[in-house]
Amino acid sequence: MNPLPMLSDKTRTQAAACSVLVSVLNWNSAEVTLECLSSLMRIRIEPSVSVRLVVIDNGSDEADYHRLADGLDQGRVMLLRQKVNVGFAGGHNVATRIALEDGIDFIWLVNSDAVVDADCLSRLVALMQVRPDCGATSPVIVSLGNDAEIDFCGARHDWGRLECERATSIAEARRWEAETPEAMWLAGTVVLYRVAALKQVGMLDERLFAYYEDDEIGARLAHGGWRSLMTFDAMARHLHPADNMDHRPPYYFYLMTRNAILFWLRHTPSTQRRLLHLKLLDRSMYLANILESKGEHEKARACMLGLSDGMLGKSGRPRLERRVPRIIALLRRIMMVQHARHIAAR
Repeated sequence: MNPLPMLSDKTRTQAAACSVLVSVLNWNSAEVTLECLSSLMRIRIEPSVSVRLVVIDNGSDEADYHRLADGLDQGRVMLLRQKVNVGFAGGHNVATRIALEDGIDFIWLVNSDAVVDADCLSRLVALMQVRPDCGATSPVIVSLGNDAEIDFCGARHDWGRLECERATSIAEARRWEAETPEAMWLAGTVVLYRVAALKQVGMLDERLFAYYEDDEIGARLAHGGWRSLMTFDAMARHLHPADNMDHRPPYYFYLMTRNAILFWLRHTPSTQRRLLHLKLLDRSMYLANILESKGEHEKARACMLGLSDGMLGKSGRPRLERRVPRIIALLRRIMMVQHARHIAAR
């Protein structure tokens, strides 16, 4: 597969008639969400493309919900409220069900802390229309406030190393698309899905609740014969926090540990599954031991609970008010002996 060419202005103005549903989640971040909606209200799109916008309030507190409701134009935006936080997957699936029921062609998931260029959607749709095998596409995402800092420009699954690799440059992402198109996946930050592809492979996996849903649906799309492609001439900006474990809450370590195990156990090809359980066990225990060595006992405990639940195939909302199984706690202490020297060398 050759790298995708840049789409010309002529191609963009010849968009066939289609429909797009835009889905934005809000969870106790009304001010940020309203900034996102402001950018979405400024998008330029061809008259042949109809666009509907839905905001899912994902169990926010009363004050935040009312700030959101008062700040948006409900004549142009559909606002739906969930009584509880149903997670990233559950929230966006509320909108996806609408798209499926109403015969919408594409659904655009946009993080509430992202802002999009005015022509972002038109470029995404244009790529979809010239590539009928494309099930998902994303713009290049840069850091809000610094266009030179790339936040996301493409990713692939390395099944042998059990890594969700992210390209560090557009040139690298283009090469990956050409060399390993079946391994590509897209971050869920500002991603456009073809609804026909979701009809075939299913919606986001709500059992994961949060994190790894984009990896997981990317693997299912690839297995179903769909391509996940970057639209390299489209851009969005993302308020991306520093990737520092010190600022992550315990539930993050639970979900990332558990969902990584669920993902790799479900999707790793048979040719790469040798010692898979042991590799995942060691990786999870290593993270728990790093956290313990830093005095982050609650985060280490959450990591061990995620390991236990992942190996048992449990999913759903995080429940951290439990004891770590004794065998898991004992294994962590035993494995600290081999992990200590690696942790000290970090």
